Amino acid sequence: MIISLDKLNRRETDKLDLNFSQKIDTINYCDSTYKLTSPINVEGKISNTNKGLYIDVNVNFTLMDNCSRCLDEVEVPVNYDIQGFLVKEDFDEDSFEDDDAFIYDGQEVNLLDIIEQTIDFNLTSQVLCDEDCQGLCPGCGANLNKEECSCDETANDEEIIDPRFAKLKDLFKND
Repeated sequence: MIISLDKLNRRETDKLDLNFSQKIDTINYCDSTYKLTSPINVEGKISNTNKGLYIDVNVNFTLMDNCSRCLDEVEVPVNYDIQGFLVKEDFDEDSFEDDDAFIYDGQEVNLLDIIEQTIDFNLTSQVLCDEDCQGLCPGCGANLNKEECSCDETANDEEIIDPRFAKLKDLFKND
């Protein structure tokens, strides 16, 4: 997803319209790699302003993640806007205090790098396969959405207690 900024840098044009889709297999986010199930769609523009090159694009795609409760794979739609200035590595941070700044090499910008930098602000912290997901049984690990847990039938009080809290049980004994 490399975009040439040559025409903007030479001032042949004031803006570069972006409207494309590109199939990418994976994307990196928080030191993890996620599989994408749809192409990355990009729509927007990069404009030449008095302050520099300004990027204003909308990105949307779908990625695979695991449900936070039952660990089943879930397709997660992602749709958000990226707005900020494209700056060179030695930029003055004070002049871009109120805006996002994305570093580029001067001749081209890799939109995939910018998407990977901004995705962590735009994903939900807890992915669920369903609002009513029952999760996994803490005793046997059964997926409670798909099967009944047999822990209740076979367990007695001694088996259910977490060993880290077993001593606390003695506090409540009536001798």
